Amino acid sequence: MSSGLPGLASTAAPPPSQSGSRQGRNGNSSNATTPTSSPWIRKPLAVVHQQEQDMLNSIHNSAAAASSHGDDPLAGEVGTLRRHLTVWDLILIGVGGTIGSGIFVLTGQIAAQSAGPLTFLSFAIAGIAACCSGVCYAELSARIPAAGSTYVYAYVCLGEVAAVVAAACLTLEYGVAGAAVARSWGDKVVLWMQTSFGVSVASWMMPWGVNLPAAVVSLGSTLLLLAGVQESKNVSNVITSLKMAIVAFMTIGGFILYQKVNMQAPLAPFGVDGVLRGATTSFFGYLGYDEVCVVAGEALHPARDMPRAVLGTISIVTVFYVLSALALTGMVHYSDISPTSGFPEAFATRHVMWASQLTALGELVTLPVVVLVSLMAQPRLTFGMASDGLLPAIFARVDSTGNLQGGTLVSGLVMTFVATFIPFVYLNDLISAGILLAFSMTNSCLLLLRCEPPTRQPKLLEWSLVFYNTLCFVTSLLWTNDFWYIPFQHFWATVSTMGVLFFLYRIARKCPASYSFGGAILSRRSGDRHLNIPGQESIADHLYFRTPWLPYLPCIGIFVNWYLIAQLEALGIFLLVVYVSMTVAVYGFGCAHHSVGHNWNWGRGNNPQYETVESNESGEIEGSASANSEQFASNGDLQRSNSIS
Repeated sequence: MSSGLPGLASTAAPPPSQSGSRQGRNGNSSNATTPTSSPWIRKPLAVVHQQEQDMLNSIHNSAAAASSHGDDPLAGEVGTLRRHLTVWDLILIGVGGTIGSGIFVLTGQIAAQSAGPLTFLSFAIAGIAACCSGVCYAELSARIPAAGSTYVYAYVCLGEVAAVVAAACLTLEYGVAGAAVARSWGDKVVLWMQTSFGVSVASWMMPWGVNLPAAVVSLGSTLLLLAGVQESKNVSNVITSLKMAIVAFMTIGGFILYQKVNMQAPLAPFGVDGVLRGATTSFFGYLGYDEVCVVAGEALHPARDMPRAVLGTISIVTVFYVLSALALTGMVHYSDISPTSGFPEAFATRHVMWASQLTALGELVTLPVVVLVSLMAQPRLTFGMASDGLLPAIFARVDSTGNLQGGTLVSGLVMTFVATFIPFVYLNDLISAGILLAFSMTNSCLLLLRCEPPTRQPKLLEWSLVFYNTLCFVTSLLWTNDFWYIPFQHFWATVSTMGVLFFLYRIARKCPASYSFGGAILSRRSGDRHLNIPGQESIADHLYFRTPWLPYLPCIGIFVNWYLIAQLEALGIFLLVVYVSMTVAVYGFGCAHHSVGHNWNWGRGNNPQYETVESNESGEIEGSASANSEQFASNGDLQRSNSIS
């Protein structure tokens, strides 16, 4: 591959000699930096930034050569992801991956069983809670615009084994959840044909539990992605736009049929607890907005567009959810709303049968875009892992158009198998728990990169976050569950709550916001130097989106995520523990032996292009990261615009 980063080169070049010798810059043999075997080795921020700069240079050079030959100026070299996604493309990916069955099913379920006429308030509360983690994704995806999302952030901040765990959690969100949606779509097709036409097709569409419609939609999505990046993007954009149009139709239709009597007292028939319970349920309808971040490596202007795409996705989804909830609860009384088919049954209750049928058909037509977006995200994740040596080289192969043929084919075949043959009776809570764990890891990563510990206690922030996350989970369990075998449970819940508040205060008081991005990470690697000096912030820092109200907003997001995990069934939490344990075992016995960080030590002393990464103790990495950040902010967009012109 063309990039000089050892992680990318490892797909084509053999690892360094085990004897420990190498050729120096002058051709003389010298001792290489001793490879590390620690599972907590971190990917230097300077390497991530240099990787991005190499990609920009590759695209710029390829575009200049392509323009002279009349070829596509946006295509990079083989081995380089193509930067082609505009902010509108990113928003459509986010909306397409977020709005699935939630707006068709969750709205009716919450209205009928939890919040009644105040369902819109439940969605609004959930939207605000989603923003607490969303702002962290917005900043990190702009600062670290690489394929992999939480995986990359965890590799920089938490270590390699944590990055692998994050990747496993994201696989639940992308690959496994995509397969679950495909299987759900197959069930809906069979039900729709039976209710609309009276035709029973279950015997031949689902013989012996094999879901053939799920296989069709999964294979179709795979073939579409293999056909090309541009083709799959266009189809995704069209279907997502159609989905938004159908949701707008349902909402407008509901307001046309609005009756004031349906919104009269009692507005909260299940009490305030019901509204909060509805907010907890509706939060799961927001899962998926972070899929925008996994394609950050293909955004045309990541520093500018990624925050707009992430926050724009959450805002659009929240507006759709709130308005649709108002329309549904105003159209029919909450007691008459179907918890499984809210809008179709509501239109049928008001004797508008054509609207009922159109709404039911609209869900079937537009739901496959969730499968497509999930399958689009999974190869980007495996590409990032393969580039770091944690997966086989086939996942890092990119063709001349920027398409991940190998990763897409393998991911698509695995998704098709899972969707066709494996029922998801016990996996829904596992998927939700894995996604929420990834959210908490992202929030913690932002705090490590934006806050700085005291000079004499360089690990104070890291350990405070460990205890804070743990106590958030314990506190949530104690307040939301009845453990008969724990005496004085409310007392211990109160003590645990005080512990949460103590560590929040400790983080806010002892670890203020750093004036340069990478605070705790760079401080630890640069010999505990005083980095948090007013007036020393990088010029580029002002050009990036910055998460407000540190550290409170990310910490609130962490608590919300653990609170939602505590609401899940015990089996789902147990399966998550087993899943993470298996992931760590696979990493220890397999992935770690091929890791770029372990074998190449991230190019320290091995590649002149990355010599700045060598000098952790002298603090050169700080200057490297800062300089590269300024290059991205000032020159990145210029290089991309030159590539297009």
